[in-house]
Amino acid sequence: MKIALAKHSGFCFGVKNAVARVVEEINSSDDTILVYGPLIHNPQTVEILENRGLKTIHSLDDIKDCSVAVRTHGAPLNELKIIKESASKIFNLTCPKVARVQSTIKTYSANGCHTIIIGNSGHAEVVGLKSFATNGVTVVSSLEESDNIPQADKYLLVSQTTIDRELFDSIVKKLEDKLSNMTVINTICDSTENRQNDVHEAIKKGIDTLIVAGGKNSANTTMLARIGFANAIKTFHIETEQELSFEDLKDSKYALVTAGASTPGWIINNVLEKLYSMKHKKSNPLFRGIKTLAEFLVRTNSLSAVFAFFSTFFIQSAGIFTAFPSLPLISALYIFSMYSTNNYFDREFLKLSNSSKYAIYKKFGNYLMFLSLISLAASFYLVLDYSSVSIILLALSSIFGFIYFTHPVKRIIDAFKPPFIKKLYGSKIVNVLGWLTVVVIVPSIHFKPDKSLIFFMTALILCIVTERHLIIGNIAYQGDSIFGRVSIPIWLGSKTTIILSRVLSAVSALTCAAAAYQTSSPYLFILLIPVIYYTVLMEITAKIEYPVSIIYEILTDLNFIIAACCYVLVMAANNMF
Repeated sequence: MKIALAKHSGFCFGVKNAVARVVEEINSSDDTILVYGPLIHNPQTVEILENRGLKTIHSLDDIKDCSVAVRTHGAPLNELKIIKESASKIFNLTCPKVARVQSTIKTYSANGCHTIIIGNSGHAEVVGLKSFATNGVTVVSSLEESDNIPQADKYLLVSQTTIDRELFDSIVKKLEDKLSNMTVINTICDSTENRQNDVHEAIKKGIDTLIVAGGKNSANTTMLARIGFANAIKTFHIETEQELSFEDLKDSKYALVTAGASTPGWIINNVLEKLYSMKHKKSNPLFRGIKTLAEFLVRTNSLSAVFAFFSTFFIQSAGIFTAFPSLPLISALYIFSMYSTNNYFDREFLKLSNSSKYAIYKKFGNYLMFLSLISLAASFYLVLDYSSVSIILLALSSIFGFIYFTHPVKRIIDAFKPPFIKKLYGSKIVNVLGWLTVVVIVPSIHFKPDKSLIFFMTALILCIVTERHLIIGNIAYQGDSIFGRVSIPIWLGSKTTIILSRVLSAVSALTCAAAAYQTSSPYLFILLIPVIYYTVLMEITAKIEYPVSIIYEILTDLNFIIAACCYVLVMAANNMF
């Protein structure tokens, strides 16, 4: 099955702006924000925001001295007046495109025009638009209803911003033959029109399956599904990937995925991943087995442990000779244990944001947790052969790493008023410090490699581990902001994050040059390959709005294998074995 994603999918400008403003207010204030009617027509997003402090109301009776948001669809003038008179704080989140239609109707009504609105009379946007038509208004939702236009000297014809273009054109054509002195303004949002055009173009290219992701109560999303049904295309209008089944799609050859203007990115990503998983069910057993293994290794952070082992082994090989690689093993066991523990405690978040990863921890979570505890115990057993300083450092790293994502710690962090604390927590600095402590500092105490090499390895680990966080944070940017997660990309912004990535790479390159000069080993420059890899991947992912998560997670963690191979090459070239 060939799978394509429509070019125009997911949050439109108006929805993106509204959600961003609500999230910003939730993050900076403890006040409950009341929104009159659903903020957007996506139940999953609305539910998450309500859990964070947004409250949907259906009456304006009890809004005195409250913070009130006007939803993206706008509101009738009489209700706006009540909100302005009663609310202590108002957030007008009306989509700019809707606001423009409101202004147009108001202007033409003042000039004596009777307003004709092509749309659904019960839709929230149309209800609001009608109130701006002070010189009479008629709502037309079908060709038949266009016969009911009353007599007037002049007319203004506009539309609901999310209406079907073909319906709009057919009604306009009919009315132009009947009515004189009619001004027609196409107010269909270009976002809506682009989505519909994407589907029509895909049908011309021969798709046999259309998957529309988005709220069942969303007009523009429902319209996309109708185009599929009208063209006899196998069509599925779903809200989440859980509604897709292999049986429904087993005979599909070419599927287009599209999404409404209020569909968040993590839902689109989950739908794409589910489809790719179904696609590979029909592949040969060997390929399917390799894919399953790769997915398991990546999502259980086993490759991180491999990278930790080879990083410490490299430091050991550069210093005092020792036959048994116990400290590299300690590093690997510690890193595996910490990541598995954090993912285990983070299952509720994974359930919504990354359903495929959640499925692994739902099925194997208890086993992985048991294995992580055994790994941690084994690392402490092995470290007993070393100094008390090493034991203390491992203990402190383990304690902080183990409790980092537990619910009590999250509640404590959320209670802190200075946003800097929450940002620092979201940056996963404890994670990075744990890596540096166990993978670099403890081995350096015992193996005593050249100081310039220690600085380089510190920069290298800092760069690779942090850039991994940056790439994953970029992929999950939209979902993290809605869920209230403060990753580095959300904290710094996308542009600054890319600059940070470049700076980290530059620091790695400079310390590598210094270490190569100090140790007379030009082969150290080979270790810049994984640094360059992440820098390039960072630039690529920053431009992709809806990646298939597992593909980019595999590409991200593939760098751990690349780094391990680079370590082996450098050690072989320098006879360090």
